[in-house]
Amino acid sequence: MPSAEYFRRQADICIRLSLIASNEGVSNRLITMAREYMASSEALDREKGAAPASVDPASVAHQSAPSGGDADPDPPTFHGPPDASGSSADS
Repeated sequence: MPSAEYFRRQADICIRLSLIASNEGVSNRLITMAREYMASSEALDREKGAAPASVDPASVAHQSAPSGGDADPDPPTFHGPPDASGSSADS
């Protein structure tokens, strides 16, 4: 049986994917899945007598959702795969 932490990680993955999904239906389904995973996590926490780590995945998704046109001012740089010597091909 998966642990409560496993379900919390799955919920986090769903939320992260919902934020980058280009299809609203897919994004909404991922948020629903995150809620289901969190409910499973909280149920396991209750069974063990632990305080649940309660976060509403939808509120996280809506707070973190990018607003129209806001680009990351300092996007990460990709340097390509390492060559045979172990250094980056772009270095």
